Amino acid sequence: MKLFRNFFFFTFLICYTLISFSNDLKSSENLLTGTLPNGLTYFIYKNSNPENRATLNLVVKSGSLVETDKEQGIAHFLEHMAFNGTTKYEKNEMIKYLQSIGLSFGGDLNAYTSFGETVYKLDIPSNEKDLKIGIEVLKEWATEVTLAEEAVKSEKNIILEEWRLRQGLSQRLGDSQKAAIFGDSRYSERFPIGLTSTINSATSETLKGYYKKWYQPKNMAVIAVGDFTPETLKMYIEQTFNYEGVPDFKEPQDYAIGNSFKNRIVVFSDPELTSVNINFITREDSYPINSEQNLKNYLISQIMEEILNTRFSLLSKKKDSPVLVGYHYSNNFGNFDNLSFMSTALKEDKINEGIKESIRPLKILATTKISNEELESAKKELLSSIKQIVNNRTSIQNRTFVESIKEFYLSKNTFMEPENELLEVEKLLPSITPEDIQNRASNIYNGEQVIFMTAPTKENLNLPTDNEIKTIISEVKNEKTVDNNLNYNNLKLKTSDFGVGTIKSTVEKKDYTTYTLSNGLQVFYKQTDFDKDKISMQLFKEEGSSDEKFDLYLNSLVAPYLISNSGVGNLNYEEVELFMKGKNFSVNSYIEDYEQGFTITSDKENLSTSLDLMRTIIENPQINTEIFNNTKEKLSEQIKNRENSPKLVYSDKIKGIMSNFNPRRTPLTLSDLDKINEKDSIAVFKNKFSNFKDFKLIVVGSIDKETFEKIVTKYFATLPVSNTDVNITPLNIKKPSGIIKETLVKGVDKKATVTIIYPYTLKYDNNNRIMANAFSKILNIILIEEIREKLGGVYSIYSISDFEQFNYGENNLRISFSTDIKRVNEVSIAVKNVVNNLVSGQIDSSKIADVLENYKLDYETSQKKNLFWAQSIYKSSFIKDYSVPTPNEYSSLITEANMIKFLKTLIDKDNYVEVVLLPEKEE
Repeated sequence: MKLFRNFFFFTFLICYTLISFSNDLKSSENLLTGTLPNGLTYFIYKNSNPENRATLNLVVKSGSLVETDKEQGIAHFLEHMAFNGTTKYEKNEMIKYLQSIGLSFGGDLNAYTSFGETVYKLDIPSNEKDLKIGIEVLKEWATEVTLAEEAVKSEKNIILEEWRLRQGLSQRLGDSQKAAIFGDSRYSERFPIGLTSTINSATSETLKGYYKKWYQPKNMAVIAVGDFTPETLKMYIEQTFNYEGVPDFKEPQDYAIGNSFKNRIVVFSDPELTSVNINFITREDSYPINSEQNLKNYLISQIMEEILNTRFSLLSKKKDSPVLVGYHYSNNFGNFDNLSFMSTALKEDKINEGIKESIRPLKILATTKISNEELESAKKELLSSIKQIVNNRTSIQNRTFVESIKEFYLSKNTFMEPENELLEVEKLLPSITPEDIQNRASNIYNGEQVIFMTAPTKENLNLPTDNEIKTIISEVKNEKTVDNNLNYNNLKLKTSDFGVGTIKSTVEKKDYTTYTLSNGLQVFYKQTDFDKDKISMQLFKEEGSSDEKFDLYLNSLVAPYLISNSGVGNLNYEEVELFMKGKNFSVNSYIEDYEQGFTITSDKENLSTSLDLMRTIIENPQINTEIFNNTKEKLSEQIKNRENSPKLVYSDKIKGIMSNFNPRRTPLTLSDLDKINEKDSIAVFKNKFSNFKDFKLIVVGSIDKETFEKIVTKYFATLPVSNTDVNITPLNIKKPSGIIKETLVKGVDKKATVTIIYPYTLKYDNNNRIMANAFSKILNIILIEEIREKLGGVYSIYSISDFEQFNYGENNLRISFSTDIKRVNEVSIAVKNVVNNLVSGQIDSSKIADVLENYKLDYETSQKKNLFWAQSIYKSSFIKDYSVPTPNEYSSLITEANMIKFLKTLIDKDNYVEVVLLPEKEE
């Protein structure tokens, strides 16, 4: 189930991939596949989303696992070198050329190295010229990387910075975790980033040895998915990859965790952790889904997971629950191992009880049979998710199919069309029984287990020892099983008669239609067919919480969450969660500084139900005391250890400086929590959602005019309205003036983190917004070239321009990077010099040309997305001069002369904030 699985899983350690099927499950007839005379495999699949675009991948079936002891890190090093000189493209000319045709480095052009594969990715226009260039670039990566000694030496600094970026808490936690899970298997000693000693000693010859051995056509595949004629792509591949490999190539060995996975208990504490977590990890053999039986086993696992996660969700909301959050998920490692993770976050003063509660949901499933009602609900949820993908088949992106085909190649599975996957699932689901779920849960419950607990290092935190954890688990296993079966009966939302309003007027605009309803509500409607079964709505008002006193502001932060989780109408919070099973819609309210509203996303079938739920919340908002107390306890757990995290303290410091330490820009404190109560939370919610004067509604998606008009007259024209005027009250946050430099010393790490912020003083208008965003894109290209490639001072560096009308003085340009502690001053000066040179008029016109080409590609693609139209219509509804320029308009505005003039008013070289995070000591 490659396509629907991507929407389903939580990621851990490595990203989930979608599952495909093989053998007696029929492969898609639309996938063109074959093998060239030299052994290279190709997969070609036509897909038209996005239009006029193609995604190309070169997949090398070798990663870090095949490295020798002296090569640890060489697979990843070689991936870097593929962008630093090939026979046709010297040094980094490949990146420059691809940027010149509109591609962005890191977005359209990227690569990764994992345990078992190295993959190069390219998103390009699908015209004949660019397709040929794209296939040629794949060939350059496959066999023409030059690996010049000078380039190798230069790239070492960048790779070391990437290694440095992964140090600190994440590295300490990861090292402990991989030792616990991988034991003495190959996985534990072959993490792709490698060893610094290998990186430092690497030579051109070392890299050439790995390159020649593993980058052989018999060990590679080309995957092409896009808006093209497959036979044409086949011809390009055959012509371009017409070369011979070595005749005696031996396929790489497959490695497994296998018997290295053993029963272990590991308690890991660190002063920078902010919560207590426990993970129960089990391992099973992994089998390809190449038969109906294996598919059925997969579906059983997914259903069990859905049931378990629902129970964890309800458990975490109960009064005095020791579990803050819990979830279960599984993941394949290579072709032999499947790991299941059951993870919970626990309250510090109830750790032992929390461990017991973490185990009980799985024990119940393993030792008792669930009800048929609970099973059917989980089946319905699973099937609904798959149907949603099939209904929106034409909106599946190229990259999703590429990931599926990649698994087809690497795992020898079969690639199926979504419609056929659905048919197989519909055929198999009825045969799955409560006994199947019990057996599946029992295998996990009784299997070998790694128990991995993490916690802050602090006084008065009583962590259990290994033996105490064993005793706790034994007590749970020996206690009598009590299953409080969930009530799935009579889960129907009772609604009021809202009446029916009318449409007073209609105005046809260029890209959408505006309506005025009988209660004065303005509606902006655009029907699309990008997603065949998806409708998005946003009901909002420009007001927000900025006019509220501080105590009510604090309550407004939690009110939407409390209301949405406390039950709706006649359904309590448990019943609402069960009521939502199998229904593809979401309803969320929000209260921000300058706006409040609802967002609704739904398919056609559930649109009325979603709006019934919204109106019921508006008519009768409620807060459950149990949920209220539970929420405050969770917030308290987050707050009390916040100071442990250098990253969070660093972020808080930056926000404080940029806001002149305005209390609305500082994190919640325990004393703030004392000001939050049920009465004020529900009062502020009612205040924001009882009078809908000046509210506006945006409706975008696959909803026809007749249905739209019925919906808006019933659910929106009947919203209550009274003549009360409300004005937005800016927070009047004072911008920092002059040059402010601050250093925070906290934590244990091998890197420094730097943020440089230039406040904008320029007045907002649409052209200024567009120019500021273009400047950030130009700056990013130059920062990569100058600071990463030439200076070798960083692995990642980027800028973000925030320039919006309703930021009320908080607009700025932010530059962020991490670097060697010893090079902070050097790199920071270099970054500011780049900015200063641009402000002084030293702008390379070729960089502007790159941004123009990239904008053209993005514009063409975005026009076919609901999100683009929803955001565009939303902003134009309250910003008078707002517009998204066409590529021609953009080219006329973003010129060298205009940019030079603009930057003199946008950036003040003598007004910036620079905040550095340094460790107290290096690891």
